[in-house]
Amino acid sequence: MITQRRVYPEIDGPEFLGPGPLGVPVSDTALANLSAAGANLLVLSHPGVFTEEAPFRIDQDALDNLDDLVTRADRWGLFVVIGFRTGPGRSAFTFHRDDAGSWFPEHMLNDRVWTDERYHLAWEEMWRTTADYFRGRNNLAGFLLMVEPNANKVAPTSDGRPLEIWDPQELANRVANTPADWASLARRLARIVRQTNPDVPVLVSPDGYANKQFEANLGLAADDPSVLCVHDYAPRAFSHQSRTDSLAAMPGDGRFAPPRHPRWMMGEFGAHRWAPGVSGYLDERIRDLEQAGAGWSVFRWDSGWRVYENRENAFNPLYGARADAAAPVQSSELVRRLQGFWERNNERPQRNLRR
Repeated sequence: MITQRRVYPEIDGPEFLGPGPLGVPVSDTALANLSAAGANLLVLSHPGVFTEEAPFRIDQDALDNLDDLVTRADRWGLFVVIGFRTGPGRSAFTFHRDDAGSWFPEHMLNDRVWTDERYHLAWEEMWRTTADYFRGRNNLAGFLLMVEPNANKVAPTSDGRPLEIWDPQELANRVANTPADWASLARRLARIVRQTNPDVPVLVSPDGYANKQFEANLGLAADDPSVLCVHDYAPRAFSHQSRTDSLAAMPGDGRFAPPRHPRWMMGEFGAHRWAPGVSGYLDERIRDLEQAGAGWSVFRWDSGWRVYENRENAFNPLYGARADAAAPVQSSELVRRLQGFWERNNERPQRNLRR
């Protein structure tokens, strides 16, 4: 997986996320290295291709960037999943709410998609445009409707406070027939994508940041063609531990029981590269996914943009096990472990490695 967002010079400066309108830049070398390691799938956690506020229109910078990534991934023999982490009424800072007022100002938070149907209509048009634009692409593996929907956490109550509901039934009761009902919006988006581009699978994540415990809220019947896309970093105290912690993985920490829906994938998982026992933890997780026949994408791969990667590399396997690593290492145990699984891949886009 590779994640990008719009660059804001007032908070990012001139170099951190690169010189373009979206960052971080992804180099051909990074894509080539991913392919050479044996991987055949790249999940693009990408900004939406429509503006966040009215009048809603195509964000040409975002569309051009996405087009370029899909095209270059194909050149290096990589299938792609296109997922939108932002869009009308949703900014990238929804993923960093606890930092509001620190490295970014609070006014940059935007979660209006959960309060106003006008934003739902704009998401529908954004996906109609996207599905049509990428019609016939050789390497498209799926359209992920929204990356980590989080109405359960951020949708406002009547007094303006965030919901913060982590009980699925309580959430379903609270958001029914309101703009915060993600399941209703997801059904509408899926229908539009299938009508526009029926050849590409539709991926849908549960609420709670793609948390499996909210699967039932989506109401997916067994014969629903949607692919359930879940994310899982449990136990989070292990996977997200600080550089000074030493919480080791215990046997079974990486295990994952399949969701109920018969068509599913693990769109995101991983752990900080310095976590004690991280290789065994990933082994357990991947073996369970492979045994279940599920596709998977580990968070995250190197972009090639060193200004960013040398500072933000907690999940980057190229930086090895030393917590203070500020450059890629020559030999990484995590990369070797991933290669051991990736080398089993036997499917590529038909125009494999065309340059």
